[in-house]
Amino acid sequence: MRSGAGLMLALLSLAAPLRAQSAAELTARCSDASGGAAWCAAGATAYQAAASGIGLAASAGSDIPGTSSTLGWRRGLGPRMALSARFTGARIPLPDLVEPIALELPELRSTVSHASLEGAVGLFDGFRWAPQYGGFLSLDLVASVGVLGLPQAHGFEGDAYSAGVGARVGLLRESFDVPGVSVSAVRRFLGDVRLGAARAITVRLEPAATSFRALIGKEFSVAGIVAGAGWDRYSGTVTIDGPESGRQPRSVTLDGPAFDRLLVYMGVSRTWQVLVVAGEIGWADGFDGVPDSSVQPFDPTAGSVFGSLSLRITR
Repeated sequence: MRSGAGLMLALLSLAAPLRAQSAAELTARCSDASGGAAWCAAGATAYQAAASGIGLAASAGSDIPGTSSTLGWRRGLGPRMALSARFTGARIPLPDLVEPIALELPELRSTVSHASLEGAVGLFDGFRWAPQYGGFLSLDLVASVGVLGLPQAHGFEGDAYSAGVGARVGLLRESFDVPGVSVSAVRRFLGDVRLGAARAITVRLEPAATSFRALIGKEFSVAGIVAGAGWDRYSGTVTIDGPESGRQPRSVTLDGPAFDRLLVYMGVSRTWQVLVVAGEIGWADGFDGVPDSSVQPFDPTAGSVFGSLSLRITR
């Protein structure tokens, strides 16, 4: 247990210095490209909120729900495989771009959902430190596809799709007297998203999310318990459209700067033969605020709550 807790703390300490002033940077670049347009701060803030909210809903917590160990191999029967159906919801802060009036951004609380199918296959069973301590450097391949439900009443147009691929590396396989400990990394692509309204500020983005997770857990007689920490990095291209303003450009397309945040989560699971039902709940950090009074009272430093329910079959 101590090794898993230390791993999570190390992940958090390494990620903290990398938090980027991304919205402020994007505001400055947009302003330079558009001749100092006042709407750039609002567009940059909306991009950060939308990309992070969508990325959080798609990434959630564990990459293989209901277990902290890698899948590994069955002796003489080849690799273990798992297929999961997961539904995730994330409650995110979002600036209101629907009203075509002032640049002040009232805060909305929107729910972004994600329904996904997730597969995993064991590639390597790892090494043994001792007879009861195995799974060191074991490896699973993980992949997922899904659809994101975006709240159109809050300015989104249509839904978006997700696709991801990555790996989980085992550090310790769960056994009778030790927990399972693993880390993972997954890259997800999240399609085209539009937020805003005609005659006002609109943001069009093609976000991607890179997710790192550290996880520890143990199966007990009644239920399994897992706890984890994570670090997400979001990036992608963004087009910010502002209100008509004489001869100044109304539309600016830029490569969105990468920005990071931390999250923590925990979950419980119940196993029946090869079927696992797992639920998770977590909290994701907010971002540094934009030093521009035009985006108030929206608060980008507010965190987000997320949760998921999964069904997993393993063979």
